[in-house]
Amino acid sequence: MWMSLKEKIREYISNTSEFMKMLASTNLPRVAMLMLTALVLGGATIMIVEGQTGTFSSFFASIWWVLVTMTTVGYGDMVPVTPTGRVVATIIILTGVILVSTFTATVSSIFVAAKIREGKGLQQVKFKDHIVVCGAGFIVRQMFTTLMGMQNRPNEKMVLIDEIPSGKVDELLSFFEPLEIKFVRGDWAHEEVLKRANVMDARMVIILPDDYMDDRLKMDEKTILATLTVKSLNPEVRLIAQLMQRENRVFLQRAKADEVLVSDEYTGFLLATNMITIGVPEMIGEMLSFEGDSQLSGVEIPPEFVGSTFLKLSEYYSALGSILIGLAKEENPLVTTDNLSASSSAFDEFILRKFREAGLNAAGKERPHASLNPPNDTVIEKHDKAVLIQSNRVRI
Repeated sequence: MWMSLKEKIREYISNTSEFMKMLASTNLPRVAMLMLTALVLGGATIMIVEGQTGTFSSFFASIWWVLVTMTTVGYGDMVPVTPTGRVVATIIILTGVILVSTFTATVSSIFVAAKIREGKGLQQVKFKDHIVVCGAGFIVRQMFTTLMGMQNRPNEKMVLIDEIPSGKVDELLSFFEPLEIKFVRGDWAHEEVLKRANVMDARMVIILPDDYMDDRLKMDEKTILATLTVKSLNPEVRLIAQLMQRENRVFLQRAKADEVLVSDEYTGFLLATNMITIGVPEMIGEMLSFEGDSQLSGVEIPPEFVGSTFLKLSEYYSALGSILIGLAKEENPLVTTDNLSASSSAFDEFILRKFREAGLNAAGKERPHASLNPPNDTVIEKHDKAVLIQSNRVRI
């Protein structure tokens, strides 16, 4: 809770600082200075002119009267009685109307401009520890729909980057309004666009191919380039990317993608299985959607099972009405450019060039590893997670 409070204070200070910088870049400081000058000069003048009447005997009282007069509040507790004093008051009233109106209009224009920029996806995102999604195609809509269908949906802050028209953006964001999504317009392979999405402070980046591109090779090239750019900005971010062609997987792995998905990778398997074994594709489809009674899920393992066996953990979850099918954990593989193909290809040269441009080294970082149905005597380690088939009626 204390860390959360400190983060909120830090975020508030950061937002205030950015807001003050934005104000400084407008005419507002000059308008405020003119108002202050008019306040001081008006107070001094009315005190000199009306000083003998006793009403404006102090500079503070004169300043108070000028402020009240300029803002058209007019309490009536102090009024000039001499002809010269009334002329000065008339000038102060007219000057105040102009300056206050200008000040109000300037402040309003700042907020309106910021709102317009945000609606167009041109505003700098201030999220921290968020998820950046590159691409707004059909798969993204499926992903958002799945998140909305989750019973225990995580309260994640997300940023969507794409070049889709404004009308489609409004439709998309309004449909998925329960999810906290900010939109950034631009090509997600460009560094400046990724900086506007604040990938430097992101927890995860998901890169998905564009639907409007017909060339599958160009789709994968853009995905690889975006991966290199993201990793150069934030080497520690967890990055998941989808490819259109399986043979390009190795290039994305060399670009330090933490997880690589291949489009329609399992379609052939499901079709073949359906011809041989009835029911397998239906069961897989049920586990991967929210329409059936059971789904796949990953959960934290109770600390008391660390050092125990997979068999005992399986019995524990079985008693709770779930089926333990595997374990998942982070591992640190060594990824080097030695794995490049012996015969230099254009893709190899492309990857090596982008590695050099990005200044990336060959060291790997922790990546997820899943073990399906390991031996019963497998020892549960501290950072392991349980992969379960869980019933919607009983959630662990």
